[in-house]
Amino acid sequence: MLLLIGGTGATSILFSTAHAQTAPLGEPFFVEKGKSTAQKEIGPNRTQYTFVTNGTMNGNIEVTNTGEYVGVTKGNNLIFDQGQGVIKTMDGSETANYTFIEVGNGTAYQGASAHSTNSTGKLSFLNNILVIYKGETEESGNFVLEHWHWK
Repeated sequence: MLLLIGGTGATSILFSTAHAQTAPLGEPFFVEKGKSTAQKEIGPNRTQYTFVTNGTMNGNIEVTNTGEYVGVTKGNNLIFDQGQGVIKTMDGSETANYTFIEVGNGTAYQGASAHSTNSTGKLSFLNNILVIYKGETEESGNFVLEHWHWK
């Protein structure tokens, strides 16, 4: 189970990751490849990361994605990450912001992100949507993620 908590209020969304894995999601709308660009230990079992990716949305929208997150090691090879990022079209004319949470085991991850944008063009579909995703990472920090719009 994942629990999303919005802002500082009491709003929460609860959904089962088991259902997300077995539901007929179809093709992902966004596939990205990237890498961690920096990491810094910030406390016991806590590391801050930055990342950058390139990807394609809806088959033809080329984007970059940059962000940061804090990873917390929970033991038993479980990692919990929470962060935020900015997606930009390649020409930089449109942006969308998002926050995310994810769980992983060091090589495989799954999570959810909430997106918002003021865009009225190519990225306008990202306004006020919830996305689920999964991905794999290598020890070198390179990763691939696939994203689906949660409807």
